[in-house]
Amino acid sequence: MIKDNSNRNAYESVEFARLATGLDVSSPFYCGQEILDRLPSTLRGHELDRCFLVTSPGLRALYGAEMAAALNRSGARCETILISDSEADKSWGTLSKLCEDLVAAGATKDSVLLACGGGVIGNVVGLAAGLLYRGVRFVEVPTTVQAQTDGALSNKQAINGDAGKNQFGTYHAPLFVWADFAYPRSEPLRQRKAGVVEGIKNVLVSQTDTAAADRMLELAADVDRLGELLPRLIQSKLDIIRKDPTERAYGVVLEYGHTFGHAVEWLSGGTLFHGEAVAIGMCLAARLSQRLGYLCEELAEAHFRLLSQLGAPTALPPEMSTQSIYESILGDNKRTARGVKFVLLSRCGQVVDPDGDYMVAVPRDDVLAVLDEFPRAPVSLEEKSRSRKSSRTRDISIRRFR
Repeated sequence: MIKDNSNRNAYESVEFARLATGLDVSSPFYCGQEILDRLPSTLRGHELDRCFLVTSPGLRALYGAEMAAALNRSGARCETILISDSEADKSWGTLSKLCEDLVAAGATKDSVLLACGGGVIGNVVGLAAGLLYRGVRFVEVPTTVQAQTDGALSNKQAINGDAGKNQFGTYHAPLFVWADFAYPRSEPLRQRKAGVVEGIKNVLVSQTDTAAADRMLELAADVDRLGELLPRLIQSKLDIIRKDPTERAYGVVLEYGHTFGHAVEWLSGGTLFHGEAVAIGMCLAARLSQRLGYLCEELAEAHFRLLSQLGAPTALPPEMSTQSIYESILGDNKRTARGVKFVLLSRCGQVVDPDGDYMVAVPRDDVLAVLDEFPRAPVSLEEKSRSRKSSRTRDISIRRFR
């Protein structure tokens, strides 16, 4: 039986649940352990002519082939389309090719796209669905901790531009989200832990103490307890977006650490996971909050403690200069006519709100000072080699579209 389960204390007994997200265009969020057998009947509850499963080559081997076979057995007429899922592929080129491939394959207004993968695939397919024939339906099938507990809980779809993250996009809600808690078990430990960062952020901006964050840390490294961890992470975001389904008022608190974090992630050229970059961004935001007199030193230090316990980075990569980070910040997708504004904390669970938009306009000199004073990580030979390779790859990717 499908049930609307809003009881956060029922984590241990979740086998299959339907959670109400409260989004403006509310998309049912189906979740549970090994629930593929329920997908065909759920999908066929909506009228469609065909479905197109969009995934990466690696994920097709892990989950996609079995999913397509199950859908075809049900009569859903499923065709698989492959795209690459690296951060460099979250681009106009990938988006354009996917749209043209869908048209060539015979997609219609009555078709449904399935985005099977992490954040890159979810965003590219979601944006393609919003553009194709001025909007077709899509189902998000997130396969990572990050995608299941954060990205899939938003209607935001975007690709990167030459100057930064998520510069081109729109709001397009999925028909529903299908989150199988078995899928993130295949993620490497480092990537799973990076996915927990957003949950810790949600606690810091919305709850009055860090006990919930400490509980997440206890569960983060144990793959056998993902069934308990993932609902906690999901609930931490739902608590926020139910207050602001469009994420354009109070929901902006979810961007805590992201103004710095997106700049760091972009400059890393793919060597940092999104959650790792946001971890650094949260520590920078805490230091900026402290510098401006909003946040006490104890809570600023708590950021470093919590994220270090998780194994997330809390220092900037040494090759990133203050100027390069600041220039990337100027391309942030939250930039307004008044410049870039930051989400800042005054205490745990309390976001600074001087202008009624939960953001603070910060003088340039204060941002530069925090970046100058922030610790840099030591450089290993392996990191030097990886950084050079990543920089060359990103440079080639950027030149391709100029």
